Amino acid sequence: MSDFNISDTDERVFLLNNLELLTAIFRGPDSEGWTAIISTGLPELMARSTHGGADLTHSLNNLQEALPTSSKIPDGLSDLETEYVRLFVAGRGGIVAPLYESCHLGDAPRIMGDAALSMQSRLNECGLEVSLESNEPPDHLSLELEYIYHLLVTGWSDNKPELENKAQEFAKLEMLPWLRRFRDALNNGEPHPAYSTSADLAIDVLKMISGKR
Repeated sequence: MSDFNISDTDERVFLLNNLELLTAIFRGPDSEGWTAIISTGLPELMARSTHGGADLTHSLNNLQEALPTSSKIPDGLSDLETEYVRLFVAGRGGIVAPLYESCHLGDAPRIMGDAALSMQSRLNECGLEVSLESNEPPDHLSLELEYIYHLLVTGWSDNKPELENKAQEFAKLEMLPWLRRFRDALNNGEPHPAYSTSADLAIDVLKMISGKR
């Protein structure tokens, strides 16, 4: 029996909105995307933070404080875009924290490892397609978050608790272990606080889904 059981509609919407926010951040927003997050997305989410518990509220507060204020857009956005490249794409001396599960498993991590193949099978089973540019591997953090989002939305809208249970199992057994290693690697690279707090928020969301609230 799953101990993840959110029946309140507002709490469900709040959780899904957090998944959407994290998916957008780790996908790599452009200036327009960051502007939308800072000006409307995050403030609206903060206004509903009472539905998510203390951990999510704390992480959302930290994220809001780490981002430039609306009055400092667009000057503060170039740092976010440059930092995304350094941390996740092509930093000097190597990528600080790759966004792929395969890179945070075992002694010889590599892109398109077994985790990527397993994730592709999950996406195929759900009829989902990889929606990132540049033929990104399917175990990209944003895609795994989208997968959980799909399971929850479909499970709740179609009254299929088995999909809710599958989301819980995936969050607990698959995502949380490698996300913790990802966060450690990220923090070792002295990241912009917007990304370190986003990693904290991702872990808090996954803990909520896995039933560890």
